[in-house]
Amino acid sequence: MKLNKTAPVLLLSLILVGCATGHREGQQNSPEEKISSASSNGEKELSDEEVAKAFDNLDKRMEEMVASAKKEGPEAVKFVTDDLFFKANDASMRGDSHTAAYIFKHLVALQPKDFYIRKKYAVELIRIGSLEESKEILEPLLVESDYKDETLGLILGGVQTALEEKEEARETYSKVMVKHPGNEEACIFLAKSYGMEAKYKKSHHLLDKCFKKNKRASFLYYNGKVFLKEGKISLAQKKFKHALKVDPTYYQAAMAMGLTKEDKGDTKGAIKVYKNFLEASPQSFPVLSRLVQLMFSKEMFAEVLPYAERLSSLDASDLNLKVRLGILYTDAKSFDKAIGVFKEILAAVPSSDKVLYYLGTLYQEVEKPEMAMDYFGQIPETSNLYADSSLQMAKIMQILVELDHNKWSKNYVSHLEERGQKVEALKVEFQVMMATYYESQYQYGDAIASLEKVREVNDYTENHDYYLASLYEKNKDYISSRKIIKAILNDDPNNADALNFLGYSLLESGDDIDEAYRLITKAVSLKPEDGYIRDSLGWFYYKTGKIEKALVEIQKAFDLVKTDVVITKHLAIIYRDLEKFDMAKKYFVEALRNCKLESERKDILDSLGPLKDLRLPASSVVD
Repeated sequence: MKLNKTAPVLLLSLILVGCATGHREGQQNSPEEKISSASSNGEKELSDEEVAKAFDNLDKRMEEMVASAKKEGPEAVKFVTDDLFFKANDASMRGDSHTAAYIFKHLVALQPKDFYIRKKYAVELIRIGSLEESKEILEPLLVESDYKDETLGLILGGVQTALEEKEEARETYSKVMVKHPGNEEACIFLAKSYGMEAKYKKSHHLLDKCFKKNKRASFLYYNGKVFLKEGKISLAQKKFKHALKVDPTYYQAAMAMGLTKEDKGDTKGAIKVYKNFLEASPQSFPVLSRLVQLMFSKEMFAEVLPYAERLSSLDASDLNLKVRLGILYTDAKSFDKAIGVFKEILAAVPSSDKVLYYLGTLYQEVEKPEMAMDYFGQIPETSNLYADSSLQMAKIMQILVELDHNKWSKNYVSHLEERGQKVEALKVEFQVMMATYYESQYQYGDAIASLEKVREVNDYTENHDYYLASLYEKNKDYISSRKIIKAILNDDPNNADALNFLGYSLLESGDDIDEAYRLITKAVSLKPEDGYIRDSLGWFYYKTGKIEKALVEIQKAFDLVKTDVVITKHLAIIYRDLEKFDMAKKYFVEALRNCKLESERKDILDSLGPLKDLRLPASSVVD
């Protein structure tokens, strides 16, 4: 018997220390004492040679102890037997089969006729992989018992099977069945071995015979498995169904029925089998697991939720299932449950950027912005989600600034500056957000400076130029604004948006009304269905006193773009000047409702004119 040289060595040394001769002062340590000292002092593992010497010494001491006990008589034999058996059994219970087998070996030498000790020794040999040695002990033991010890027969049959001694194993199981006709394991092994050799009739006959003697669902199940091997699907299904009738909790039959239906493409039938079985055995992990997997694969997300919940409760360690469950809760708008699930996952994997992101998103859904930012903020720079989490934090702070400017404005600006520098993909977007913030505070110079910083960055587009030009307009720097737009027109003289922008700029400033009209009408001819351009034409008519024509054009513009604040305001102003005050009030309220910036709201309120004394509804105030 080969012994593991690591863990058992120290234990054996300690077990046998009472058997060692006295250690005299100055005497060199024995090999096993060296091992004990090395292990207790945390030293490295000793060499193979030192370990071998230790075992040799231990063997000699054990042999001496056995011989001495036999010489002293029955009482000494009993004392040593009891002591060693206790230690061997203790090692076995703790899972140290090497030590247990080692001690049982010497116990057998002490009590060579003890049936139980020999059986225990054989079992420990199996546990350490010494199958041949175990078989040499088991075979005579089984003969001694005249095959009446069916457990012993099953053990020997298993060893023979593992050693690929097929005929010997079959003979052993057959002899067990002679003494124990209804033995389940022996019958099934024999039937399976016949089936493997395509001796199907013999297999079916044996299983039918066993079932008559012992009404167990397993015999029906394996009979069905043999029919499957033959390709007789309907007969197999009958056996599986019968097995479930005999034992409604026999999950193997339900699995076999369901998988057979899946193989035939009958997904609905398979799901029905699994669901029916779970009504009787709701905690069956294999069936529940298969049902959940199948329903996920078929995207039956609404139906799978209760089964996924149950499965997760049975296996709390399955993080992939928990993630799926969290997503299901999210889709079902059960955000609190989703948060609970993802917090459990985060406890198991604290550094998961995906879980942190999910939690941030969920706290956004339940309107807890500061909690959302906390989770988004934990995502490291190395994560692929760092950029998006930074953007989400910026959007949250953008809202918080509107709610409490004094508390959040500095944090918002710092976040945009810091993350914009770290994440190249966000550089332009964050400067645009910065410009929008400064614009809302009427700090047009700072807004312009924010955009000018990124004009050479790749992500900067023509649309950003229009925004920059509009900021220059608000800052009364018409030269810089028109310079940007003229550069666009130099590249594309028929750019309707640029023509419209420049025309509207000239119209508002009153610098060149005729040129403004020429540019705007050209833009209209290029994009007649553009609401913004139609609004410019209508506003030209308004500025030149053609109010009826203005109404027609701006009404067209509003029909095309109903949510634009400026177009809606223009329509309100025209109705006001036409003294149609109910209509004017309607569109002023609509314009206020669509305001996103405080500067827009202030501009509309300044435009009310004769309507200033009218009470506007509370809903018109910007949230």
